[in-house]
Amino acid sequence: MASQYSLRLYHDTYESNSKAATVYCQHTAVYCLRGSILLNGQELTEDEAVYCQDYVDISAGKNGAVVWRWELERTIAPYNVAEGEGVSSLMKMARVVDMFNMVPTSKWLFRLDEIINFEGCTGLHSHPGSGIRSMKKGHMKVESNIGESSDNRGCGAVWYEEGAYPLISTVMNDEHCTFLRGMVLPQEYDLITDGESPNWITDGGEKPCKSDWKGHFQKVVTLR
Repeated sequence: MASQYSLRLYHDTYESNSKAATVYCQHTAVYCLRGSILLNGQELTEDEAVYCQDYVDISAGKNGAVVWRWELERTIAPYNVAEGEGVSSLMKMARVVDMFNMVPTSKWLFRLDEIINFEGCTGLHSHPGSGIRSMKKGHMKVESNIGESSDNRGCGAVWYEEGAYPLISTVMNDEHCTFLRGMVLPQEYDLITDGESPNWITDGGEKPCKSDWKGHFQKVVTLR
């Protein structure tokens, strides 16, 4: 049986003191890239992120804001582009998570993390979960014979990695890349809290790359 759930990513821009209509979604990761927002009554400033369940209510501070939102929702549910005066919103990517049989009442780990100053090349590797990436800076090419290949350049570039499909990620022009990952993993990975996100090498070699890692949050969620 195919998965009934998808990951989605939106990039939203808020003018000074603008407010968006409330968005209703099962599970959402909200990241403030620039500026500040009031999110469900909680202040969020630059480079902060939180998990939200059921709804997202956002208003911007006096300097406006740029917000990235990852959703985990039923594939048949309507898209949640943010709406409001002084608010512009783009649905950047939506992908069915085919790696897992995701059905109502099943539990999964919903994680938002960040790879910082990545350099070099990963070698052939895969991941125990799937996710949508969003670039903060740099230029990276992703090559896969089975999954999606992509050329991701500059802030706002997005790409998808279906974890079960081996791929190679290469930083271009000796730049350092920093990007966020909104991911779905089996719930047992909730035990991993203080290191870089797990992956495994499929060619038996060492990764000729290095980076720092930051975990923004991880939450075991129940699908409805």
